[in-house]
Amino acid sequence: MFQECGGKAAHLGELTSLRLNVPNGFCVVAGAFDHHLKRNNLERQIETIAKSIHFDEMQDLEEKTKNIRSLIEKADMPPDVEKEIVENYRTLSQDEEEPFVAIRSSVAIRDSQVSSFPGMMDTYHYIRGSQGVIESAKKCWASVWSARGAFARHNKGIDHSKAIIAPTVQLMVNSDIAGVLFTLNPVSGAREEIVIESNWGLGESVVSGRCICDFYSADKKEFRVKQKRIARKEQTFKQAERGGAEWVNVEPEKVEKPTLTEGQVEELCRIACKIEKHYGYPQDIEWAYEKGVPYILQARRAKAGDE
Repeated sequence: MFQECGGKAAHLGELTSLRLNVPNGFCVVAGAFDHHLKRNNLERQIETIAKSIHFDEMQDLEEKTKNIRSLIEKADMPPDVEKEIVENYRTLSQDEEEPFVAIRSSVAIRDSQVSSFPGMMDTYHYIRGSQGVIESAKKCWASVWSARGAFARHNKGIDHSKAIIAPTVQLMVNSDIAGVLFTLNPVSGAREEIVIESNWGLGESVVSGRCICDFYSADKKEFRVKQKRIARKEQTFKQAERGGAEWVNVEPEKVEKPTLTEGQVEELCRIACKIEKHYGYPQDIEWAYEKGVPYILQARRAKAGDE
């Protein structure tokens, strides 16, 4: 499954089978990207540029990966792939033919167990309309050649041609609160703890590391809050009037207000433990609340700070 859909989409499919609240969506499988490269005769061009990159010179790395991304984005998507994406997009919602969606990059490495490169590929929020979905899917494909992604593969000795990218298209969760949860303490490695970080708006404000967020630590057996630190949350990431999402100031009355109730902490802990039990190892989970309803946006293996 990883080899077709990448780690993110494969895990989301499993979470759906657990009857968890995962936003409705679909995956543009890895073969579609390969088809896009072949049909537009991009493989040799990309290989030539990639071989010329000086990975110890940041400017050279940035410029040449940007050139590769431009080739991928400007090329016409194969008509059969475009047709299938549009058809799937228009059936995502029973209420709207062209709903808002989030488009995320799901990745893996061929012939290996690597199924994530956290924070190195692109995500697009509040995309609406078939053309916007097509363009964002191409941008996701192109983001496999982000400077950070290319550098990470180079450092790990991974052949760039083995990179798999399979964009996921999901109904947008217009979250009031979002964040991350670890079913272990990511610093100490203690497995009897659950750690949660949260902020108002979309989870980007938490996963990007740009904002100081609320912190909760709970006992894994009783889901009791052991420790909490309520931060001054001065910025958040939310829907922009002109489309997409943007950084904005938090409303003054919410700056020092806790994002989560103890009931919500307990609810997230119960969901997280169900996910951990399914996989059999600690989880790093992205979640969101919209109008009091919890959604699971991603789950992957969690690592402690010393791993």
